[in-house]
Amino acid sequence: MSDIKTSVSKQEGNSVVLEVEVPGDEVKARVDQTVKKMAREVNIPGFRKGKVPRPVIISNVGKQTVLAQALTDALPEWYEAAVLEADVKPIDQPELDFEAIEEEDQPFSFKATVQLPPRPKLGKYTGLEVEKMVVEVDPGEVEEQVERLQLSVSKLEAVDRETLEKGDFALIDFTGYLDGEPLEGGAGKDHMLELGGGSFIPGFEEGIEGMKKGETRKLKLTFPDDYQPERLAGREVEFEVELKEIKERVLPEADDEFAAEASEFDTIKELREDIEKRLRTAREENAEGAFRQNLVEQAVSDAEVEIPEPMIKSKVREMREELERTLKAQGATMEIYMEQTGMDEESLHQRLSQQAEVYVKQELVLDTIADVEGIEVTEEDIEQEIRDTAGKMGYDPDALLEGARDAGHYQVVRRDLLRRGAIDILVAKAVPILRKAGQEEEGEAEEGQKIIQPEEVE
Repeated sequence: MSDIKTSVSKQEGNSVVLEVEVPGDEVKARVDQTVKKMAREVNIPGFRKGKVPRPVIISNVGKQTVLAQALTDALPEWYEAAVLEADVKPIDQPELDFEAIEEEDQPFSFKATVQLPPRPKLGKYTGLEVEKMVVEVDPGEVEEQVERLQLSVSKLEAVDRETLEKGDFALIDFTGYLDGEPLEGGAGKDHMLELGGGSFIPGFEEGIEGMKKGETRKLKLTFPDDYQPERLAGREVEFEVELKEIKERVLPEADDEFAAEASEFDTIKELREDIEKRLRTAREENAEGAFRQNLVEQAVSDAEVEIPEPMIKSKVREMREELERTLKAQGATMEIYMEQTGMDEESLHQRLSQQAEVYVKQELVLDTIADVEGIEVTEEDIEQEIRDTAGKMGYDPDALLEGARDAGHYQVVRRDLLRRGAIDILVAKAVPILRKAGQEEEGEAEEGQKIIQPEEVE
């Protein structure tokens, strides 16, 4: 799309007028598109669809009809382009003022009056005292991770004893009978069962405990009342089980040899250090994320924010579309989602509306803080953010940059960076109250646990 020129003039209240001029070559290009579209759709005797010459289309349909249709098709896109160029975020549909296109190669001008989001009255947003969790990693947690890794490379080995015990692995043949007839899908040969793993119906594993190799035992059991398929729920069943072999899980020693085989590290010390580091990093990120979110919520609670209804409706639409995209990516549908969550259209809309109000308030407050603090985002910042995103997602950075430009995504990224910068301001000027997990709230936040910011020291 050729560059359009947009100027903004502020009006009373929260409205502005966008004065937009579309260059003649862009107008002509859109008229050409409309003519080609008509050529594929109209029936004119003597011509095949899509092969009707331009002069014939204009002659039969009429020049003004063609120009009017081109304007109808293009005006929404021209308006969106003007909004992006002006860097405004309308909260409702615009009031458009324009005249018909007279010539296809002449510039076209129009005005759009739009309502902008209200500006909140900020309360206190610096020096906020907010709890922040102190991250700790217990040595036992590291050992749990080492044991999981040991389990992943463990082996099953035959045991010397003859009797099956809890924790053993039993190699069994089994057949289920329902009313004396073999149960469909209820049989298995050379099945390896971990005794105590809970993979069979209640009573099965307890029933074979104490068996000896080569022994055959019959078990009379009952399927649980909530068993699936329903035709078996609550029914009595008899299993005939033969124990063929007993094995136990053997874990490798947690030594340097194990570390070298099971990981990228040469020593068990390095492996433990890496596990501790990853656990700590994940928890620090979670603690920081919760701290930042709590700061935003407190800054919002101290602000006065009035949200126009159109903003809520717009956010609800946005959230629902995002939910539908997520469900589709997971191979699900909105109908399945509502069935699983027990919601109907009304309850889903109510839930989204409540969430939308929270999100919109946060966005408005952060936008205002960014403006008050004079936060700036350059085009280089935007491009770097897109490149970083491409790297994390495994996309080609140049291709993602080009797609972002074509889709007008730069302004979206810019707003996200401004809001992130506003949160950084909240963090930099906050007073974290450090608290360990499980620590009592009363009497534990001593003065020594409060981090005093430089601004508080005279």
